[in-house]
Amino acid sequence: MDNKNKVIAKIQGAEYTLVGDISQEHMDEICETVNDMLLDVKKSNPLMNKNMALLLCALNLSEGLKNQKMLNDELNEQIGNLENIKELKEQIRIYKEYASRNNEIYQELSLENDRLKEEVETSRDSLEQYNKKIKQYKYDIEESRKTILDLQNQLFESQIELVKANKKGTYDD
Repeated sequence: MDNKNKVIAKIQGAEYTLVGDISQEHMDEICETVNDMLLDVKKSNPLMNKNMALLLCALNLSEGLKNQKMLNDELNEQIGNLENIKELKEQIRIYKEYASRNNEIYQELSLENDRLKEEVETSRDSLEQYNKKIKQYKYDIEESRKTILDLQNQLFESQIELVKANKKGTYDD
């Protein structure tokens, strides 16, 4: 569905019929730009012939078009950079979420670590108390063993004296 329009281009009073997909209004704007450029060229050198003025006008338009293309390329590059910036901003947002979650996890683990440190300290205190009790029990056992040995020795000596006394009593009879 090519909508080809028949338009009239008016350049310095001459009319040219063209066919294309451009509107008459747009063609009129283009012609106005070309006519203004031709007037500027002729003002700078009134003796210049029409073909030379058209050639200079074409060169000026070509240079303008090339400059616009370079500008367009730069803008497209900047747009590409903006898209990269948007992607980077999204990545930063995601990393911030990760950092926030990691911070939460760190806080939880820090609290758990503090709790475990307290538990270890309590266990150390309990262990120290148990070790003191064990030491005391060992001392008590050693003292009891000595007491038992002393009592056994006394019993043995008493038995010896009893045997001596019984022997003496039987010899006295």
